[in-house]
Amino acid sequence: MAQVLNASNTSAVFIATQTTIGTPIAVAGTDFVPVVGTPKFTPRGAGIIRRADIYTPYGGEVAAKTGGIGWDVSFSTELYWGFDNVFNVNNYPTSLQSLFRACPFNVVVGLTANDTVFLSQSLYTLAINRNANTYAVNPFTIVYQETGGKQYSAYDCVCIPKFSWEAGGKVMIEWSIKGKWVPVADSVDTAISYAYTESPVVGTGCTLSGAYFGGSTSALAKVTYDPGFALSDVLDARETYGMGIAMIALTSSPSLEVEVADLTETLQPDWTDAEANTIGSSLTAGIAIGNDAINFVLPSPQLVQWPTPGESNGYRNIGLKFAGIVDANSESQIGYIEFNSSGV
Repeated sequence: MAQVLNASNTSAVFIATQTTIGTPIAVAGTDFVPVVGTPKFTPRGAGIIRRADIYTPYGGEVAAKTGGIGWDVSFSTELYWGFDNVFNVNNYPTSLQSLFRACPFNVVVGLTANDTVFLSQSLYTLAINRNANTYAVNPFTIVYQETGGKQYSAYDCVCIPKFSWEAGGKVMIEWSIKGKWVPVADSVDTAISYAYTESPVVGTGCTLSGAYFGGSTSALAKVTYDPGFALSDVLDARETYGMGIAMIALTSSPSLEVEVADLTETLQPDWTDAEANTIGSSLTAGIAIGNDAINFVLPSPQLVQWPTPGESNGYRNIGLKFAGIVDANSESQIGYIEFNSSGV
């Protein structure tokens, strides 16, 4: 399918949480979401097919549009700090709150002090006002406008995130989104109104702690956290374009990939634990933000591939990939992200 990637004009992305499932919501300037780069809108499904037509004198083919079409959308944002939780309970929202509401996390507010925890879990339903339902996703409408140009939009959108950062760089989120089809239109040039006070999180003051590495290490060069979710199309003949709200499934274990400096000459637990298929007691990659912290946690981690030795900036490093394993210690918390807002 063709991929739409336009940035010839001034452009902006607006995302609004829907108040009714199955009905797009009009976006406003305050729904502006700052994205890094240009979002990609790709038509999905069969869309247009070619068919043999016996009536043409040359035995040619005539294209036919089919049902079962929708939008695949992807873009990156920075991870912002300045909130207790995505539900604005303590008045610390960010521009990402509509995206987080549409993720299938079990969101637990106030688990410890002012924490907000995003738990990877396999149960969810569709719900408006999902602050009343932790096992839910609240769909949104997305509109991408080019000033004086085209407008791409989708509704009943759900999404999944993937987090990553390098030492000293900003923490980035790659968003994968599936939404229902809306025809391309002329942009209405909505004026941007940036409604939030927020700062991007930077990968400094990081720690990597747990049963591996002999206890802990701060020589952390790169981190990637994947919650383990996957998006799947749902065909629905009741819909005008034959595509329903996408299905989200926890298809793999949450994983934590790290690149650390290999500073010791002696054998380390990463190799012996991989050889023995050891399941650890806990593994946390944390980012300190003053008195606060963001932690990416696997309660029962296991190395799921051999360590990968390498070199970076003139020193030896080693790449390690862990997955959350379900056992007695992690049946309900196989992997999670903890926003520890102790300072608010």
